[in-house]
Amino acid sequence: MARIPTEAEIDAMSEDELQAYLASVRAEDGQATPGGLERAEEAEAVPAWRRATGSSRSYALLLVVASLIGIAASWELIVSELKIIREPLADLTCDINPLVSCGDTFNVWQGNLLGVPNSFIGAMAFAILLALGLLLASGVRLPRWMWWGMVAGTVGAIVCVAWFLGVSVLAFGKLCPFCMVIWAVTIPTAAATWGEAALRGHLGLPEAAARRVWQARWWIAGAMYVIVVAIILIAFWDGWVALLR
Repeated sequence: MARIPTEAEIDAMSEDELQAYLASVRAEDGQATPGGLERAEEAEAVPAWRRATGSSRSYALLLVVASLIGIAASWELIVSELKIIREPLADLTCDINPLVSCGDTFNVWQGNLLGVPNSFIGAMAFAILLALGLLLASGVRLPRWMWWGMVAGTVGAIVCVAWFLGVSVLAFGKLCPFCMVIWAVTIPTAAATWGEAALRGHLGLPEAAARRVWQARWWIAGAMYVIVVAIILIAFWDGWVALLR
């Protein structure tokens, strides 16, 4: 009898490994019937872009939690922007000190890249991720094209984080607190998505390379955190020192 893998080992299995394990169990139980072979052949006939996989529970939970935090931060930005429209001189909860403030970012083009406030776009993006996370947590298998979309979306999100960090340093000279919350949840979400997509066979990597990407996902997230924190400390060093005096 084949050894029964643990839940953690199952979560770490690629789709091919999982299918191979299930096939071996059916064979041992005498369930490798012609009908089963026909179903396997039908599965092989599915176009590559439509092949579907689920995800680990930990990844689905990460999507749900990170999306909820991102939606909450985006909502706070939306509320602040609506308040500043009604009361241009209003005090905002995000205006904490000369270095940490968001009020000056609302009426400039950098804060409205697509003609609408960036917070609206962020809220919609996190809502989509929340829906996908709930589907995965419910055991739904997503087709490969959706995984490709998630990978492309998270790559774009990291590019946006880098760009907004540069704008904060070079153009505004201050940091938006709710934006930093969004950056904080975007980074691990992106790294975990790349690792999960690789592990499930959606990036076209060899099995060994895919597993290395999956194992390195938190190191990748950690490296991005270090870069962001280092830039913030270096760029605003004089300001931090002045606030502490």
